[in-house]
Amino acid sequence: MNTQKKLIIIVGLVVIFTIGYSFGNEKLPFNESIKLFYKDTFQKNSERNFESIESIFYETDVDSLIKIESGEDILLKKNNLKNFIWKTQEIKYMSEPLVEKKIYDERFVNLDNIQQIDKLTIEMEYDVNSVAYVFFPENPNNELVIYHQGHSGDFFNGYETINQLLKNNYSVIAFSMPLLGGNNQPTVEVPNLGVITLKNHNNFQHLDTEDFSSIKFFVHPISITMDYLEKNYNFKNYHMIGLSGGAWVTTLYSAIDDRILKSYAVSGPLPRFLTVNVYGNEGDYELNNSSLYNKANYLELFVMSSFGSDRLHMKIMNKYDPCCYYGVTYQTFEKNIKNKMEKLDSGTFMIHLDKINKKHSISKESMNLILSSLAT
Repeated sequence: MNTQKKLIIIVGLVVIFTIGYSFGNEKLPFNESIKLFYKDTFQKNSERNFESIESIFYETDVDSLIKIESGEDILLKKNNLKNFIWKTQEIKYMSEPLVEKKIYDERFVNLDNIQQIDKLTIEMEYDVNSVAYVFFPENPNNELVIYHQGHSGDFFNGYETINQLLKNNYSVIAFSMPLLGGNNQPTVEVPNLGVITLKNHNNFQHLDTEDFSSIKFFVHPISITMDYLEKNYNFKNYHMIGLSGGAWVTTLYSAIDDRILKSYAVSGPLPRFLTVNVYGNEGDYELNNSSLYNKANYLELFVMSSFGSDRLHMKIMNKYDPCCYYGVTYQTFEKNIKNKMEKLDSGTFMIHLDKINKKHSISKESMNLILSSLAT
């Protein structure tokens, strides 16, 4: 192979590697980056419908899918979800996180307005854990925001979001998704299957039984830390921001815990009739757990996350998202949710379309919108 050909191959690999790690806040593992590189980044615009909605997407009767007519209906669905996630079994693992106060992490030394960082570790079944950081500002406003990263990995990828919140005097607790970031990937023995290492969310399906749901891994750490924070601090309000897979967690958790006053789901999942038809991507385990969505589907989760006095759930969609959930298909259900919220007369649902951001990320403009919303 001559020198020129070698150079071309090397340059090509560098370009693929660089683009694979440049999806804004969502920095994907290398193999997944290459898939997106070929599938999405180099797709012709004519193959992606950014502007209009095909007629098939209106064939679903959206209103018929939202089986909520009252606050009592929401309470019932909330209880059904909790029973599905936690079952009725007694919690066998620590009910409080392991707390390490005033830790040092060189990745965060240059944060603005930072007073200290505490590290919380929550241990769960099958030795799965969740590691979260609580960032305390020098001049706190007595409000806390939960930040949840997506499938890109560590919540460090949300550095700019965390920093902007601190600059505006919000305390922040940051989470990564199960098995990602600083969380472990334990090796477990599964009956009738053998010994496996839990490396991705699709492995969770092998753990599910009548007495245990792996969906717990996504929301239990937040619930435990919320209880800990309420017991030990005097925060006036709690809010939540999630990106991508973290937006999914944000939607689900704010649906079952009305302590979350305002929630913001950025580049988060859409109802399944849109996801399958538009994007052709079934997604990870948590997006396809029919037992979960039989308790409350996406449309109902949007309502539940919005419902309550002064509560708000905002979906922020990136119109030109290079990863997923691009375009304007949200228009097929936006009015239905808003009409439902008007009838319930408690809480607000909003969708904001970011027409500028071409990354799978929280843009500066969207972050400013969130900060303005939090302040009102």
